[in-house]
Amino acid sequence: MAKGESFFIRGTVTPDNSNAFVQTTIDLSAYVSALGKSILKIHSIEGEWAQSPTGDIPNGAPVMTGDTGDGAVWQLTTQSNTGLVGLDDRTTIAKGQIWARNPDSANHPPATVYQDSHMPQHYSDGFLVAVEDIYLGARAGANWLATTNLTYNIVLECSVQTMNASAAMALSLSQQ
Repeated sequence: MAKGESFFIRGTVTPDNSNAFVQTTIDLSAYVSALGKSILKIHSIEGEWAQSPTGDIPNGAPVMTGDTGDGAVWQLTTQSNTGLVGLDDRTTIAKGQIWARNPDSANHPPATVYQDSHMPQHYSDGFLVAVEDIYLGARAGANWLATTNLTYNIVLECSVQTMNASAAMALSLSQQ
């Protein structure tokens, strides 16, 4: 793969219905080396809330408890966190959230969903990353059906770019 060609990196995190923050690491060491002047450019991100591969309907629509509403939030950051951070946090690459409602008396996928996201494709030139690991974290409320194992799956469209060593190191240090 030549530098500048785009490729895809995938990740997943399963907050389930724990009402707790959960995080996974996405290893970028094959692409990023600040001393070697190699950085990653994230052009765009696509993501989905779904059941996990071990859910009632593997990779299907997530299910909520009847007559309830709840939310779920995900974030992608350049630093490990113990909880959700805001867009004002210098380590935030992207984040999004859903607010959902199941007005039925039975357990079903939500009938009403509002989604909000802030992604690199919303910027004029993507997002540059100079750290070897990024972190996909999420938190979901208790009204998601436990047996669906609420999961957030993500696909990043990326390319490798070069930067002079001092600029790459400065970027790396600013993202830690």
